[in-house]
Amino acid sequence: MSFFYMIRNYIKIALRTIFRNKLTAFINIAGLAFAMAAALLIYLFITDEMSYDRYHSKIDRTYRVTREFLDNEGAVDGHFSAIAPAFGPALKNDFGQIEAMTRTLSLLDFDMAVEENGERTRTAHEENVFLAEPDVFKIFDIPVLSGNPVKDLERPFTVMLSEKTAQKYFSSTDVVGKRLKAIAAMKMAATDNYDLEVTGVYKDFPAQSHWHPDFLMAFSTLNDSTILGRDALESYGGNAFDTYILLEAGADPQKLEAAMPAFIDKHLGNYARANWGTSPDWVASKGNRLHVQSVADIHLHSHLDDEIEVNGNINNVYMMGVIGLFIILIACFNFINLSTARATKRAKEVGMRKVAGALKSQLIGQYLSESVLIALFALVLALSLATAALPWMNSFTGKSISLDITSHWPVFAGMIVFACIVGILAGAYPAFIIAAFRPAAALKAQQALVNGKGGMRRALVVTQFAISIVLLIATAVTTQQLGYLNTRDIGYDKDQIITLRGYPELERNYDAFYNEVTQSAAIRNIGRSSRLPTGRLLDWWGGVSVTKGDSLVDTGIVPKSLAIDYEFFSTYGIPLIAGRSFSHAIASDHSDASPAFVINETAARRIGWKSLDEGIGKDFKYGDKKGKLIGVVKDFNFESLHQEILPMVFFIGDGSNQNLSVNIDDAHFQQGIADLEKKWKAFLPLHPFEYQVLSDRYRRLYDDDQKQSQLFTLFSGMAIFIACLGLFGLATFNTLQRIKEIGIRKVLGASVPNILGLLSKEIITLMLVASFIAWPVAWYVMSQWLSSFAYHVDMNVLVYVLAAIAAVVLALLTVSIQTLKAALTNPSNSLRYE
Repeated sequence: MSFFYMIRNYIKIALRTIFRNKLTAFINIAGLAFAMAAALLIYLFITDEMSYDRYHSKIDRTYRVTREFLDNEGAVDGHFSAIAPAFGPALKNDFGQIEAMTRTLSLLDFDMAVEENGERTRTAHEENVFLAEPDVFKIFDIPVLSGNPVKDLERPFTVMLSEKTAQKYFSSTDVVGKRLKAIAAMKMAATDNYDLEVTGVYKDFPAQSHWHPDFLMAFSTLNDSTILGRDALESYGGNAFDTYILLEAGADPQKLEAAMPAFIDKHLGNYARANWGTSPDWVASKGNRLHVQSVADIHLHSHLDDEIEVNGNINNVYMMGVIGLFIILIACFNFINLSTARATKRAKEVGMRKVAGALKSQLIGQYLSESVLIALFALVLALSLATAALPWMNSFTGKSISLDITSHWPVFAGMIVFACIVGILAGAYPAFIIAAFRPAAALKAQQALVNGKGGMRRALVVTQFAISIVLLIATAVTTQQLGYLNTRDIGYDKDQIITLRGYPELERNYDAFYNEVTQSAAIRNIGRSSRLPTGRLLDWWGGVSVTKGDSLVDTGIVPKSLAIDYEFFSTYGIPLIAGRSFSHAIASDHSDASPAFVINETAARRIGWKSLDEGIGKDFKYGDKKGKLIGVVKDFNFESLHQEILPMVFFIGDGSNQNLSVNIDDAHFQQGIADLEKKWKAFLPLHPFEYQVLSDRYRRLYDDDQKQSQLFTLFSGMAIFIACLGLFGLATFNTLQRIKEIGIRKVLGASVPNILGLLSKEIITLMLVASFIAWPVAWYVMSQWLSSFAYHVDMNVLVYVLAAIAAVVLALLTVSIQTLKAALTNPSNSLRYE
């Protein structure tokens, strides 16, 4: 019982002390609450990011096989998450440690429809349609609600639906035996319409998955000669098949990857000799690599050229973790600073307690209990703040994180333990200082034993503001870079262009469609291309050979290819700087036997020509196609500014031009869209009119960078606010400590500006020291971040100077109330004896 009474007494005295020192308690509780709320939100974000794909029971031995291409110099020319279809069966056959293998193929350009009474209803464009082999259910944990995937997914033209998709098309999950019609956006075979039998339903994939198929079609459908055919599935080209393997328990993935070069030489060498009569170096392991990648690492560690979905970034996780740690440290530093400072005001209380017989351990326990109680108060407020802020965070990150006690009770328990630990750590130093006071000195109010001139408090203030200045600089630099991304001339018009998917029906009547649409005064032009700007350049035919003397010479470069039509360059406003563009009037421009080519500036420079027009009109070979080079276009940033401009080759495409780009007069933008929609419905009545604004696509390239900038701004503000709270409390205490000194100085003739300068001098010194510490750290961190962009701003020294000035001004504003009050106090009041 004595222990219970002791604890109750500790709590009672702690509460009295807290209410007696309301300002100090408020600063400590508010600072810790904001910091804990931020740390809790960051913890939930990091936990969610780290949980991707880990719900699968066999995730520790589930891998994806990726393919890397090398150029003649051994440099990486492309790294793909998907590989050729023939690799999967060969891997399963050659390596006994592979327990199961499955291939999936994403079909991006499909409309799905339900036909009732001969009429098509509920048509929608779908982007999560996958062909998959039955073993996908052996490798991944996919709960099946109805149907037998092992049996039913073997039959061609069968499909399983996710739960939400079944509800979308049939308003029910009882859909076995129903039928869907799949309509291809680009012509794949003799027909572009496929009747599918629904054979089952599976639960929706969790948000924490690297892929989210809404349709799983039978992979065997591809064996049909009207779709793809067995010969195509035995090809080692066409890297579009995501291939997953399940290793046997105890199998070493590193040993498997080490055996890949011999595997490549064996299979690709045989394939090349059988199909081409030779096996060039670029086919063998010299030009190819296969890698074994853990599926658990895909979301945070994989950023390959053709990821199924946009992945997260481990660097963002590290950044969030570091920022959370910084904010907690700043709040704890406040706690330590204020508690240590207040310790000197409690000297007489300590002396009386010691005279009354209090033991050192009891005094330590008493003051630690006060510290822990403040931390627990802060925790309650932090949980309220985090709950209120969670909807904003979910909206900001695109997640659906919840914070209910039933599913997150370990988090709540951990937060309580965390609050206690923070309270103990933050209160330990002042508690031991207080307990060490000598009664005689304490009762005489001699406080010199309290760490002299407060060196530790100054060090903590410097650390707080050094962190805040780093965050200020990071905010400024990211804002500058994002402004640069939005204003840089990327070499083509993007603000008045919308993009649409083409369809086979449109290909057959394209000239009529073009003529009808361009009759609108609001529509300037329409161009077609195999890929769209703001996307990735993933296609190439091979190396380039150019005319030198009387022969074709291999240049050693492998440019990216883009199939376009005659209006593409004019639609995007991409200027020609040498030669001419493609022309309808010149038949050879679109000849299969001897096509015409246009290249960009970068390709011309890489080839090594002295002038851009040196190769115009001469023989030009790209891969196995030999024709003439007719022009050179000015460089433009097809991909994001994270990537350098690559050498490109343009040629007139055929059915591969499935993307439409429409240039609309900015002054009549909505009218242009309305006119286009009318013509679309006239030519493509069965396909939805769905478009994207290219400038929106461009902005989405930098969503992560934009969010990073907003996070820097948010957390910089929070860190500075918490640091200023602590500085305000410390300034209040220091001013009270020096009130008599200030009174004496005023009696001796010191003016108000003199007093303000005296009280502000130390603050300015501490801020300058913090700046000198923060500058090199910020320079290193932001240099690393900017290096992720091929094109970026140069860091300006002025940003660093302004951040230091901002910190000084904020610090002076924070303490100005107390310093002004002290400077204006009547000396007679400050010098009066107690």
